[in-house]
Amino acid sequence: MNKSVVHYISELLFLHDCVIVPGFGGFIGNRKSAQLNKITGSLIPPSKQILFNTNLTTNDGLLIAHIASQEEITQEIAKRNVTDFANKSNAKLNTSKVLRIDKIGLFTLGKEGNIIYLQDSSINYSLDAFGLQPTYQKPIDITTDKKQQIDEKIRKIKSPSNGRTLLRAAAVIIPLITLSYLSISQQEKINSTYKQLATLNPFSNTKLVEEASFHSLVKEINIEETTKIIEPLIIPELIPAVKDDKYYIIGGAFSEKKNANRMVAKLNRSNYNAEIIEGRLLRVSYDSFNNREDAILALTKIKQSNPDAWLLKK
Repeated sequence: MNKSVVHYISELLFLHDCVIVPGFGGFIGNRKSAQLNKITGSLIPPSKQILFNTNLTTNDGLLIAHIASQEEITQEIAKRNVTDFANKSNAKLNTSKVLRIDKIGLFTLGKEGNIIYLQDSSINYSLDAFGLQPTYQKPIDITTDKKQQIDEKIRKIKSPSNGRTLLRAAAVIIPLITLSYLSISQQEKINSTYKQLATLNPFSNTKLVEEASFHSLVKEINIEETTKIIEPLIIPELIPAVKDDKYYIIGGAFSEKKNANRMVAKLNRSNYNAEIIEGRLLRVSYDSFNNREDAILALTKIKQSNPDAWLLKK
């Protein structure tokens, strides 16, 4: 074979939650959410915890069919290669009591004949965490001096002088808001109101507003002298864009481009809208759907000819 049985076991662990090696045991994947360690400040991305069960030795056809497809050999030859791998692994484990499989983990044989499995932590089999690494955030330590500086700034913000200035400004702003809804035809009342507001200006205590200033203001903003009420400005509500999910029916995953292109050509000849989904592996899709129900119906039909087909949401 061009690649080892171990390579294909590792490849399937990315795509499936259960991979059985006939005659050796089964690997079961459990998805784990991202975790935050408050003591160390480390944030660990989502992962897939791999467990090993020696009782899962019955051939389900997944590994052998995958090897036969990738290596372009018969399932009988692929089965012989898997059997040789299982026999050599069992023999080494029984002899040396320790077996290390690259990218899979460490196996040790206990005193009672039980196998203890420790997953290889150098590889994360969760596709949701592709490209993510654990991050570490040092806790913020506020010293006594910094805390005193912050308290001093808070006292300045809460000073009475600032409060009085805000109150004086509010005394001007509130009548202005009321004034905006008055009728333009009531000029005499508006002129009188502006005179009163001039004495409440928090920034100047000397000048009064002249009546002529109102007329010039009306000309500058081109307001017709009619009984028209100024309507308040309506700000439209911002509606966040909603991203639509897309569902792909995956028929195979490949590490080499030529194998993926070969399957795409084969599916297109069968009138499928096949395409390649880029990622850690090159996944070949039979077709894509915007509706999950339609995708599930199509997947049910495809599984009759390809039991390994599965649904991917992006």
